[in-house]
Amino acid sequence: MAIEHIAALKGMALCRALSVPELEAVAAIVERRQIAAGGDLFREGDPGDGLFLVVSGEISVTKRGPAGEHSLARLGAGGVLGEMSLVTADARSATGRALVDAQVLYLPAARFRALLEANSIAAHKMVASIAEVLARRLATMNSMVLQFAENPSPAGAEQSRLMTQDLAALHRTMQVWSF
Repeated sequence: MAIEHIAALKGMALCRALSVPELEAVAAIVERRQIAAGGDLFREGDPGDGLFLVVSGEISVTKRGPAGEHSLARLGAGGVLGEMSLVTADARSATGRALVDAQVLYLPAARFRALLEANSIAAHKMVASIAEVLARRLATMNSMVLQFAENPSPAGAEQSRLMTQDLAALHRTMQVWSF
């Protein structure tokens, strides 16, 4: 089973910097899971207990809002979901659902943290890859906030002012790093 895991991990961007021995260390702690079309990998609000690497199939990521579910992303082979659970112990911020039959590798957060505590080079390289993804997302979000702030709503000056204040508050929140 570990050989199949290594082959799947080699194709993942999250693992691109890992050597063969490092891939072996990660392969030893992942679990292969089959998800039927329509099945949930995880639901918004569930404990963030690990990440999922998509081996095959397609996964939809959705978030609940006042008007119902909103699609955030669709991920195919090579996609990574739930990476925040390796960084924080927060609840899932969205739902991951298989659009078609899917196969994923599940990396439990507790096992990953054990690798980190053992000072595993593989775990440190994966954290660096996650940090890179999060930095890109933050840069994208900063651009979006700026774009919204510079293009006020035609609904009226007061609503536009309130929206600009909300966006500024969002931007400040996203700049906070807590350790």
